[in-house]
Amino acid sequence: MANRWSPEGGLAHVVRTVLLAVLIPLAGCATAYQPEHVTGGYTDFRLADNTYRVRFRGNNYTSRDKVELFLLYRCAQLTEQLGYDHFVLLSEDTLDISDPFAQAGIFPRNYYATALIQVIDNRAHPTAYDAKELMRQLQAQYPNELGS
Repeated sequence: MANRWSPEGGLAHVVRTVLLAVLIPLAGCATAYQPEHVTGGYTDFRLADNTYRVRFRGNNYTSRDKVELFLLYRCAQLTEQLGYDHFVLLSEDTLDISDPFAQAGIFPRNYYATALIQVIDNRAHPTAYDAKELMRQLQAQYPNELGS
């Protein structure tokens, strides 16, 4: 049996120490606005010509409101990147994907928001978001995360 002082036990100790040194700093950070990574972020998938599924996943340090607003920001950003001015939310949903510790109230909860959007150039659509205006408003609300 390997003990702490044997080569096998020593290697296991080093591996555990390195993992803790890497994971502990990540655990205390709210999700940045970025493509999806270990601590969360956005993804988008083209479903049809002008229809996309956009997702934003937070971590235990990102509030539900922030996850939903960053999802909207990504929808607006994608709309502009595709050369359109407006988008329509066809559907949206936010799921609580918290682990059992968060569900028990020991840690904050964890959210994952999804939207189905259609990018358009039609300002006349009654529920269309103006991508440029939405981005401007959210950048003012989150200048450190989204820039200005």
